[in-house]
Amino acid sequence: MFVLVLLVMVLLVSGVAYITLCERHLLGGSQQRLGPNKVSLLGVVQPLFDGVKLMKKEQLLSVHSSGFFFVFIPGITFLVMYVEWFVICYFYEFFTKGMGILMFLCLMGFSVYSFMLSGGMSKSKYAMLGALRASNQKVFYEIALSLYFICFVIFWGFYFFIFFGSLLLGVFFCFFFVMMLGELNRAPFDFSEGESELVSGYNVEYGSVSYALLYIGEYGSLLFFSVLFSILFFDYSLIIFFVIFSLLIFVRSSYPRFRYDMMMGFFWFILLPLSLYFLFFFVVVVM
Repeated sequence: MFVLVLLVMVLLVSGVAYITLCERHLLGGSQQRLGPNKVSLLGVVQPLFDGVKLMKKEQLLSVHSSGFFFVFIPGITFLVMYVEWFVICYFYEFFTKGMGILMFLCLMGFSVYSFMLSGGMSKSKYAMLGALRASNQKVFYEIALSLYFICFVIFWGFYFFIFFGSLLLGVFFCFFFVMMLGELNRAPFDFSEGESELVSGYNVEYGSVSYALLYIGEYGSLLFFSVLFSILFFDYSLIIFFVIFSLLIFVRSSYPRFRYDMMMGFFWFILLPLSLYFLFFFVVVVM
């Protein structure tokens, strides 16, 4: 058991490292330029050198930061992302199907605390403001995403939808993809970092190993939701997994960042009412 857990951890870390290389090549292709290709083996080892360079950097502690807790919080972010993978019954049998769904919703809600605590323990006003903005976005989008996920559970358990399931799944596909962008803090909803106008938001005080853990947690969740998306809609297809991941990257290179008030209005007046309508419809039909 311990060997399996350790192997999954190593695969996740190495996968996240090379996912960044894939992202940089996809972004380069969308802008008609080459990605990293100068480091030995045509850029294949670029992520390894980037990781070594990041690990060699010094972690500076703010004068008023909370010491141990400041360094400990990024580990929680990585741990939450790591445990998320074990709720997929398709790969692992640590949880039953019902327990896996419940555990996934719990982990998705618990991940908000990593944003809040990372900004709070930094004892920096800029990090705190970034943490508040990131946690607000994550909480709001988790509400709608949880309601849509409950609709999926009802959908799977009700055979009548086989007659008009394709239409409903097509609608679900679009809204689920948009909410996944908001949940993952990806463009055009990447307000948790806002690199072009903030300088990294809630993680502005982190560096070296601490920043690497936050970074791995973010990209590990990106991989997890891409796999989850392919399982929910396409019975787990590796091709669809790569297509979904590529779409998440190409959206970043194609659309500008929303204003924060527009993003929150999009949630309150469009996504949340639609999720409640869908849930009411499914419950009424099943009852």
